[in-house]
Amino acid sequence: MRQCLGMPRAIDLMHQAFAALSQGEVTAPQRTKISSDQGTMLYKPALLPAAGIFVVKSVSVFPGNVTQKLPVTTGILLVNDATTGLPLALMDAEYLTALRTGAAAGLACRLLANPNSRQGALFGTGGQAYQQLQGLLCALPLDEVFVFSRHKEHAEVFCRDHSQASSPCRLIPNPDRNRLHECQVISTATTSLTPVFQDLEIAAGTHINGIGSFMPTMAEVPAETVCRATVIVDQRSSCLNEAGDLRQPMDQGLLPASFCPAELGEILSGEKVGRRSPEELTFFKSVGNAAQDVVCAAEVLRQAEATGIGTTIEI
Repeated sequence: MRQCLGMPRAIDLMHQAFAALSQGEVTAPQRTKISSDQGTMLYKPALLPAAGIFVVKSVSVFPGNVTQKLPVTTGILLVNDATTGLPLALMDAEYLTALRTGAAAGLACRLLANPNSRQGALFGTGGQAYQQLQGLLCALPLDEVFVFSRHKEHAEVFCRDHSQASSPCRLIPNPDRNRLHECQVISTATTSLTPVFQDLEIAAGTHINGIGSFMPTMAEVPAETVCRATVIVDQRSSCLNEAGDLRQPMDQGLLPASFCPAELGEILSGEKVGRRSPEELTFFKSVGNAAQDVVCAAEVLRQAEATGIGTTIEI
């Protein structure tokens, strides 16, 4: 998977995915979610006629896995031929999910962040964090990224493990919280149920990517921050139904019932406007969409067939 698809190409594919989603060129029904006391299973189907494939991705999010030194997020993706329905490929979705999620954040930064941003912040050091960092670095000329974690040692290990790959950008683990006010771009990639920062810590002109919360009971970004920001989403119907960052302010009457944020694909087409001024606060909220998966799966399959990577099996 890593040989077939990396971050720069994935950001280009996210441009295709979100444009196609907003223009109705990809079929991506709202995902099915099943939860237990231990975690959540998410099932995401999509059809991309232009690539001639169906996909369905099965993803697990089990926060308790961290205590067993297991990945919090895992998954597999099945690709079927759009003409015959026959299975074409089975792919690991752990890397694909992290990559396309980081790539979406990178694309949002290109479209919405101030282009001269030099300081960034990353909340979370789990399985999504490294690709979030790579998305930021591909999009913006950052000199420093402050890495925040509830566990100081996790931030230190993350910065040590990835400092070489992120050079010349410096990774700084759990700095003084006052430094958050210096950041022009922030990504949150946690499973937190409550906001990971306070509204007063966020300066005007900041761009925020919120990718961790995917249920109405979860919120990484304070309602006050959401209400003063220009909000852009990956898919309107999914985010308004599932994202606690938006759902909770709406339920509290802080956002109107008619709240209708622009989709990233609408920004790409010019139908809607993103950032209007350097002082504007922007917030990209993503719960993930199978349109992202299907464009990435098509590219991986194309590269694998062209180069002979992977294993051919009979079923």
